[in-house]
Amino acid sequence: MSVSTATPAVEQAQATPGMGSSPRRPNRSAYWYLAPVIISAVIFTIVPFIFTLYISFTNYNKLANFASFNWIGLRNYSKVLTGGSEFFPLIGWTAFWMIATTLINVGIGMALALLLNHPGIPERNVYRTLLIIPWALPFILLVQVWTGMFQAQGPVNKILSDLNLDRVSWLPTQGDATAPRFVLFLVNLWFTYPFFMTVGLAALQAIPRDLYEVADLDGAGGFQRLRDITFPFLLTAITPLIITQAAFQFNNAGIIILLTDGNPAGKPGALWGKTDTLASYAYELFYGRAGNYGLAAAYSIVTFFIIAALTVVSSTVTRSFKEAE
Repeated sequence: MSVSTATPAVEQAQATPGMGSSPRRPNRSAYWYLAPVIISAVIFTIVPFIFTLYISFTNYNKLANFASFNWIGLRNYSKVLTGGSEFFPLIGWTAFWMIATTLINVGIGMALALLLNHPGIPERNVYRTLLIIPWALPFILLVQVWTGMFQAQGPVNKILSDLNLDRVSWLPTQGDATAPRFVLFLVNLWFTYPFFMTVGLAALQAIPRDLYEVADLDGAGGFQRLRDITFPFLLTAITPLIITQAAFQFNNAGIIILLTDGNPAGKPGALWGKTDTLASYAYELFYGRAGNYGLAAAYSIVTFFIIAALTVVSSTVTRSFKEAE
């Protein structure tokens, strides 16, 4: 007498024709959903990058058309990287701008998030709404407002005069760059802190309340709670955003072009200015008096590889973009 040892699942599989005998056919419908993204990336990112890379090896400029420029090899890159080039003062200021703005913007945003997350502050929702306004208003319009405020006869100098203080040349075309750089940091902070404040509030809300309850039972003070619970959770949540913020600020040209136009000049008659980053100077080479499209493209490619290298190294070191298993 034999005893059947087959389980119900096995018996069902055996009873169903073809079940388990042939591999599952791949579902290709996902590619149709990805198609618009892929097509957009090819048209608006990959093709322009390839064209920029190509013209960086040519003498293409605003006086030439598509048929008259010539291949010149690495001559544009030689102009960028050789001694005496404006590249070195530009990259020095660009690196300082990237580090300082990232620290200031993230630091102020997180500080505001911690303040607004405190249950003892009344009307917190009102403050959150007011502080997020700079994020909701048009960028170009507000930059023009800030530019008017810091003009020689603007309201900022009017306030200084009313306080019996000397007027300041906030946006000069020549001379010292301390004042215009301060203005750039201030206005850039105005546009950026709402994002990090919002992200910080979301990260703080995600911290388990049980951890704070246990810390209270252990007699932990406010600083210990901040150091051992709040800060580690915040840092884990915002590290990828810090990396992307640094990359964005390294490549930030819009606020510089609209607010200072790169001024004051690096030296008399120079195309570059003391507030120019690599990206804003490439814009000046392309659209400004020089109209040197090939050299502007070379600056753009160099900037791209610097940002890519910084992003890869920082992501690898921090493991911030590592997928969870």
